[in-house]
Amino acid sequence: MRKVKYLVGLLAIIGAAYADEQSIQATNVIVESDVSMDDSPAPDAVEQTDYISKNSFVQNPYIGMPSGGDTRNISESDYALDSPARKLFGNGTWNVFGAASYVDQNNANNYGYAANIFGQTGQIAGFSVGGLLTVANPFFSKQWNPSNPDDQAQGLSIAQQVTPQELFVEYQYDNMVQANAGWIGINNSPWLTYYQNNALNMVTYQGASVNVNPGGGWLLTGLAFNGAQLLGETGFSNQTMYNSTWDNGTGTGNIGTEGSSSTFAMGANWASDDQLLNVRLWGYKFTNYADMAYADTEIKLPVNTNTNFTLGFQGAIQGSDGDGNILNSNGYGNSVRSNMIGTELGFHYDIFDLQLGYNNIWGPSSGYEAGGLVSPYTYQYATDPLYTTGWIQGMVERSSGQAYKIAPSLSLLEGNLVISPSYQYYATSLIPSSSEYDLQISYSLPQVKGLTLFGGYGYLTNGDENGNSVYQAQVMASYLY
Repeated sequence: MRKVKYLVGLLAIIGAAYADEQSIQATNVIVESDVSMDDSPAPDAVEQTDYISKNSFVQNPYIGMPSGGDTRNISESDYALDSPARKLFGNGTWNVFGAASYVDQNNANNYGYAANIFGQTGQIAGFSVGGLLTVANPFFSKQWNPSNPDDQAQGLSIAQQVTPQELFVEYQYDNMVQANAGWIGINNSPWLTYYQNNALNMVTYQGASVNVNPGGGWLLTGLAFNGAQLLGETGFSNQTMYNSTWDNGTGTGNIGTEGSSSTFAMGANWASDDQLLNVRLWGYKFTNYADMAYADTEIKLPVNTNTNFTLGFQGAIQGSDGDGNILNSNGYGNSVRSNMIGTELGFHYDIFDLQLGYNNIWGPSSGYEAGGLVSPYTYQYATDPLYTTGWIQGMVERSSGQAYKIAPSLSLLEGNLVISPSYQYYATSLIPSSSEYDLQISYSLPQVKGLTLFGGYGYLTNGDENGNSVYQAQVMASYLY
């Protein structure tokens, strides 16, 4: 009860802000996805209304993205007239995704390829079933890729992986309640990784989630899970990214095999009818790691149909979970106590966008990373919602301190070509300050719908404990049908 009161109290006093976009996620399940590299924005009022519907299929990581095939959109009246067999097999959805990628990580060559098959039945009495099968790197992976884990690209799965990543039962009631249980994706929670558009597959969880749309622009979410399947893994376990032996210079890459037995979270998203204001409030219990309260908001200030400004704020408070915190018991500070605030200014004009971000993270010098944030399921992936996170890493991977980000982007050829450079400066308090320079380019070929080419390059100064710079370059081709 004390922990519940703690989370509620944190949510009551925390500032709010809008999440920086770090990867394509399926919160935008209705609109066709763009090629942003950023983490999913808070759903607007229309999306929250449509998030729970017979056509939303929120467990499909590819729903709404350009594809060679189309998902059938069925009206409520047509659905009611269909036979049970038609409802089950004709009103569902499926996608096949194939991708191949090459990553050069500090002169280490990494190659990966995969095919993912998603399928979900239509509903009978509100129930449906579905799953996603991954077949990744079935041949030649050991011959092509480095054996040293330090040389293996974290964001590219190079391991042989033939396994279901999702296998779930879904129940939906009257576009108001949606529940999923089993091996599931979680696409609307800011501090959990799901799908990234430059990865071969995704991170999924063993548990359950419930979404409720009570009206008035609200979407309420509760979730619980007791295991995760991280990128490249062939099963679900209690391990988190802090259990990984991979470490990009942060000094916290390997704490042994003690994982997290469970995670619980509750969230509330709200958007105004005119979609000019949205707010997210989330509370997390990462068992044996940390308790977190997080909030963000975005205000849109339109000038005309082609021009608008956005102003965002975010904040978090974090404390230890349990008496024997895993990070502290492995020598990383004597407590988990952290505070975070951030602000972001955005500008959009026609084909040009600009985002300016700032974050400040602080806490006791004797705590984990001198007051740094703990994030078991975004750490090392750089998928957290901080406004200043770069392509390679961000302040979650560094330590407490301040960070700044400048990110312009150009959308050309009717939005099919997006060029996104960015600069991040991490003024960290525990480890040397560093700068990150990124360039990402994505091109969706209009002549072959579903075919996308991606290229990225990131360079980080003071990337390791010896002050050496690190870089990562990636090219990827993918096709979705």
